[in-house]
Amino acid sequence: MQTSKGWAHRHTSKADNMHQADPLKNTLLRELLENVPPYKHPRIQDILLTSGQTLFENKAPMRHLYFPTSAVVTRTYLATCGHTAEMGMVGHEGVVGISIFLGASTANNAALVHVDGRALRMEAPLALHCFNTCEPFRRVVLRYARAMICQISQLAVCNSLHCIEKRFCRWFLMTLDRSGSSEIALSHHFIAQMLAVRRESISSTVANLQREGHIVNDRRRVRLVNRAAMEALSCECYDMIGAEYASLLGEQGRRSRWPKYTPS
Repeated sequence: MQTSKGWAHRHTSKADNMHQADPLKNTLLRELLENVPPYKHPRIQDILLTSGQTLFENKAPMRHLYFPTSAVVTRTYLATCGHTAEMGMVGHEGVVGISIFLGASTANNAALVHVDGRALRMEAPLALHCFNTCEPFRRVVLRYARAMICQISQLAVCNSLHCIEKRFCRWFLMTLDRSGSSEIALSHHFIAQMLAVRRESISSTVANLQREGHIVNDRRRVRLVNRAAMEALSCECYDMIGAEYASLLGEQGRRSRWPKYTPS
């Protein structure tokens, strides 16, 4: 279950090793690894997550948990009518599969990668063992669970009360904060699915923001140009969600620690 190195890498080439995930970049894993001796570090696997990859299907058994370091994963709901909507976003501040710690063994919604990046994967029984035996890890996981509940609740309010432009700005900034990049490669169709609106509405919104000089949209990539303007245009949900994470996760969860890229 454990290795002499503390945590296990997958087999990679020398070039690929340059891009391996650092487990200390994930808020929850950092708390675990800093509070147990190196020889007790759990076995975790460094993996690359790719956009469009499904980590969990709804109602499927959760055999692994995923701790992103640079990837961004969205929890999605698929309605019987075929429409999809985002329920929450997970990056390096959290874990995909948190319901394992709350007594569930199957996923209550799907988990879809929407930004390429790296993550650390841990077998579910081992993660639960760490939760039960390492009190600092258990505390931070429970605080994160509360933060995620607050995010889900705030997104429900956001989708009910705010216009598409404000919702797009909030979603775009939240994605960049978690990916550590100034741009994302996503289609308008995918963004529309996440925000539960028509694709044409997203295309119109992106065009308007580009015309105003706040973003650049080129070849299925959307790049941030003016962060201050985007934050001003975003609804209050962006700041409220960020403040909640800072309050519950302390310094490690502060939005100011998440890379914010504004081109010069």
